[in-house]
Amino acid sequence: MTKKYKNEGLMKVLVILGALVGLITLILGLAGMENYGFVDPLVALDRIIIFIIGLVIVVITFWVGFKPNEPIPFHWLVLIILAILLIVFGAGIWACVLVLIAGLIGIIEEL
Repeated sequence: MTKKYKNEGLMKVLVILGALVGLITLILGLAGMENYGFVDPLVALDRIIIFIIGLVIVVITFWVGFKPNEPIPFHWLVLIILAILLIVFGAGIWACVLVLIAGLIGIIEEL
């Protein structure tokens, strides 16, 4: 049994926008174009490895936004974990902020 959020539509839009922004930031980071939304990820790893891992995280984020509760639960804790993974693996600050806002909306609704 999964929880149905009152503002689930808004949360889905924020998660999908966060994934789109993350994808764009990953592509710009791979191309070497520095922008203010890009945080240089773990320095020891190669740029291609960071791109592949970041791309997997972005695809999972898309998956959560488009098909909630199918493979991965649409829960506030999952959204916050995805937001942290987005920032760690180079998807950018703005992608993290959008997904984090969706997670915070879920926390507020559970209180």
